[in-house]
Amino acid sequence: MQRTFLSSVLLVVLGMGLAGQSIAEESATAKPAKPAAIPSPPTTAERVERLERLINSQGLVDILLRLENLQKDVQNIQGDNEVQMHKLDEIRKRQRELYIDIDRRLLQLERKQTGRAPVAVDKSKSSTPAQTAVTAAATAKAAGSGAHVSGTVAGGKPTGGRRTAVAAKPVVSEPEQETEQEAYQKAFNLLRELRYDKAGLAFRAFIEKYPEGRYAHIAQYWLAEASYAQRDFRTAIADYQKLIDNYAGSPKRAEAMLKIGYSYYELKDYPKAQAMLEQLLAAYPGTTEAGQAQNLLQKIKINNAS
Repeated sequence: MQRTFLSSVLLVVLGMGLAGQSIAEESATAKPAKPAAIPSPPTTAERVERLERLINSQGLVDILLRLENLQKDVQNIQGDNEVQMHKLDEIRKRQRELYIDIDRRLLQLERKQTGRAPVAVDKSKSSTPAQTAVTAAATAKAAGSGAHVSGTVAGGKPTGGRRTAVAAKPVVSEPEQETEQEAYQKAFNLLRELRYDKAGLAFRAFIEKYPEGRYAHIAQYWLAEASYAQRDFRTAIADYQKLIDNYAGSPKRAEAMLKIGYSYYELKDYPKAQAMLEQLLAAYPGTTEAGQAQNLLQKIKINNAS
């Protein structure tokens, strides 16, 4: 039994030795591995060919077409913008001309009305130039000689006694104040320049200073127009209503009523707009403002029906 065990051990040792020898022989005969090859850089021709493939690809062509279309759209928008700016300048110019024309007509009407108004003359206090000259000469002669001069004071009581002539004090002229016409013209110049904020302030100050002035009703109209042009419709309504209430003889009452109707329409207060327009039709039938009121009433009916 011992012999059998020793024989098995000897066979295992011999097998391990033969396996190690074969591995060593294979390692000795194996060739060394080649290092990895480094790719060479592309040539100019290869690069050009690659770029041509990219350019000819459909995706890039689509991008270029879209870019070109966008550039055309931008050019069209710029052209439309220039046209709109030109139209806006023309509208502003036309608006200034309309303001000047309306103001001219209003002033002409005002002058006609002023020229027709009679001027009251108190005959009891009036005197001819000759009478005034005689009275002044007699007074000066009496004063120079120290004579007794009698007259009357307020209340009709006679005065007596001797009065001595007193040298008149030189009149110091006060600095010239702005006249009503000048103040009105300054405010209107602001409106003509389309400076609505400052024009509104100027016309409001003018009305406060000259509430009964010759140009008060015209200033009230322009004050409302300045608010209307800025789309401040509520303020415009109040200012137009003041023109209607305070200046019954103004030639712009019909237009003020029309603008109130338009203002309520813009505020979507259709019942009040309709009421004012119907009032305009009753007060000023057959006028241009009445025709415009009819057109606006048709729009209001369409809006109410929809």
